[in-house]
Amino acid sequence: MASPGSRPQSGDTASRTGTRRKVLLLGPRRAGKSSLCKVVYQSYQPNDTLFLAPTTRTQKLDVKTFQKLEIWDIPGSALQQFSAGTHSTGVAPPAESAVEIPWAEVSAIIFVVDAQDDYFDVLSKLNQVILVAYKNSPSIHFHVFINKVDGLSDDYKYDTQRDIEQRVYEELIDSSHEFHGPSGEPVQLDTEVNIRFHLTSVFDSSVFVAFSRIQQRLMQNEGGADTSRTTDAEPDGSEHLVSLHDAIESACNSLCASCLLEKAYIFDVPSRTFIGCDTSPFDLPLFDVMFEYIKFLSQFSALYSDVAQTSGAKATRKWSASVVRLGSDTSVAFWQLDNHLALLATVRTSVHVHNLGILDYNIDRFRTALAALGRLAAP
Repeated sequence: MASPGSRPQSGDTASRTGTRRKVLLLGPRRAGKSSLCKVVYQSYQPNDTLFLAPTTRTQKLDVKTFQKLEIWDIPGSALQQFSAGTHSTGVAPPAESAVEIPWAEVSAIIFVVDAQDDYFDVLSKLNQVILVAYKNSPSIHFHVFINKVDGLSDDYKYDTQRDIEQRVYEELIDSSHEFHGPSGEPVQLDTEVNIRFHLTSVFDSSVFVAFSRIQQRLMQNEGGADTSRTTDAEPDGSEHLVSLHDAIESACNSLCASCLLEKAYIFDVPSRTFIGCDTSPFDLPLFDVMFEYIKFLSQFSALYSDVAQTSGAKATRKWSASVVRLGSDTSVAFWQLDNHLALLATVRTSVHVHNLGILDYNIDRFRTALAALGRLAAP
């Protein structure tokens, strides 16, 4: 957990002003932008998204995981306002489909590319979006969703990702020669722009992992001090600042060490995204098992809703817990943390059976610490 004397901080303007962090969802028509949002945050079945009508107006979706987000699903026609040459002024030409964007409140941009379609012109649009957004707010980070990869072979989808990454960076290098930052300084865009690429599909867990990475990135503060290193005390006695992401990651590491857990994830149960985990390597097959397990448990949650207390009885709150055995000595354990969050962890079956009492005690302390972090994260 965060070391004594350290506290999470957010470097995001929206957090300091009490507004929701805004995430823009951009991309061409029929790329699957709305489908991604509806499957993750509105519990749509993937097959039902095949019949969604094209988005014609900007849809704003309020999301509450660990932090409050506002996702703007912007129609593909709005890409026209990011035309060539607008990066010199940061102002888009007037258009009927233009969207007024409060750049100071935007924390991230998701750009969706259809991997099964011709994407060369689309990548040029992506470059224009990056130039306009960076001109207005250099702190924005970009996430490229290479979508609809479920129809591609493993070799081909990774080749597609490498090709898209190479083309994006080449365009950024070419644009750097004429581009200047907000103060007129030259900018090497290929190194200064914070951009990441994700392979996604609504038919597997990949889109949930991608949105999880974005949520965690929003909790990071690049200016925060790394409290995992041993440093001399500040001469002025000031506190070390750690990001919310680092604090949660440290808490998960401490829990794994004290409880002998092999891997731990903190899931937002309604969206099935995870807001944090320990630092052990990410194992996709194991994650898929946890992902399906939490989906299974969610289907039965209504059966175990709170029962009204009898008259005069002391009100108590019992959080649910569950465990399933994967093999001879490996289990997946579930502990509810609050009304939205749950801890899922892999643990040796023998450890879980013989140390259930100390596990429950440590989980309760972990729940208390996470609630405190949640209060700090609330705007």
